[in-house]
This record gives sequence, structure tokens and C-alpha cells, in this order.
Amino acid sequence: MAQELVVTQVAMMAREEIELAFVAAGWEVAGRSSPHLVAANAGGAPLSIRAYGPFVAVSDGQAFELIDRLLELTYWVRVVPTPRVAWVLIHEYGGAPGMERGKPNKRT
Repeated sequence: MAQELVVTQVAMMAREEIELAFVAAGWEVAGRSSPHLVAANAGGAPLSIRAYGPFVAVSDGQAFELIDRLLELTYWVRVVPTPRVAWVLIHEYGGAPGMERGKPNKRT
């Protein structure tokens, strides 16, 4: 029971760190619709950034999915970019969601 509590507290802290990183980079954090997802949007642009659980600290290698909802392109990164940089990355290197371009540990 105590170990589960520690794991839950670490995940909560990591989730909050991710949310703070999103805000610091200029993203607008969406509501908490799922305990396994942190999502944010880029104001009026059709861009999103997502982190999927289990959550680890940003500095510990959490991966983030950048999404252009209009063009249906995605690109994975290890750092939280600004929405403007995300747009450039998605449009230069992104692909269809199933391609998982840039995704860490993806076997090609």
C-alpha cells in the first residue's frame, strides 16, 4: 500500500511538472479528462501537444506527441517546444499518426 502511494505521488508530481512545462512554452493546458493523458493546445491554432502516462519527469525522458489536428500530422519530441517551433517540426518532419515519426525507441 505504501509503495502504491509513493508511485502515485511521483506520477502526480511528474504530471504537474509536464503541465508547468507546457504553460511555460506557451501552450494552454486542456482540462484533466484522463489520468493517463496531459494535453495542451496552441491558442487558436489547430496544434496540440500530448504526454501519455505513465508520467515521468520531463528531465527523465518523457516523450511528447505534437499534433496538427487540421492536417492530421504528428511528430514526437523529447522536449516541450513552443507552439511555433512545434508547427515547424510537424510540417518538416511529421507524418500520419500511425507512422510515429520521431517517436523514441521506435524500431524502423
